[in-house]
Amino acid sequence: MSEKNIRARETSGLRVRAGVGLGKVICLVAIWCAAFLSPQCNALSIRDALGAIESGDDDHAVGYAGEVSRYQIKKNIWRAYSSSSRFWDKNEAWRIAEQVLAVRVDAYRRHTGHAPGAFDIYVLWNAPGQFQRVGYQQKRISRVVAERATRFTNLVRRAESPTMVAANQKPEKGLLLADRGLPQFALAVNAMD
Repeated sequence: MSEKNIRARETSGLRVRAGVGLGKVICLVAIWCAAFLSPQCNALSIRDALGAIESGDDDHAVGYAGEVSRYQIKKNIWRAYSSSSRFWDKNEAWRIAEQVLAVRVDAYRRHTGHAPGAFDIYVLWNAPGQFQRVGYQQKRISRVVAERATRFTNLVRRAESPTMVAANQKPEKGLLLADRGLPQFALAVNAMD
């Protein structure tokens, strides 16, 4: 073999090895970045997820049926829980939302004998009458509500695997609602865990 061919082979071999080395470095950098960036992708609290899904966190949002606040609370429900007309006050809106959810979760729990998961909580918020009429069976609610509930669940959950979320399975220990923004009824929901 000529000296020219030997050098060409050695050079191409170095290029291949350098490419493999570069690939390993890129892979390690990607893994390192994922490890440090993933903790920044924390799940939202129920409060934050509900505001995001219902209105995009718009405190001045008014729905098609006249729902008000970032949580899209019907005015008759708002008035049943508050004399305030400060619909844009996110803290007052959340205080009302918490009370409404507490009543709905209690009814759910009495009927089913267990605490609701994130999916159930959203349906209890968005379509409580529909959910009650179908005996709180997730598979019998409308497709539109189910899609929104799935998005809500994905925003709230963090510890479960993507497979569990996609299959809408509940985690073994349940959703820790006290850590998710629902302290008023967290004890009632988590009492069976």
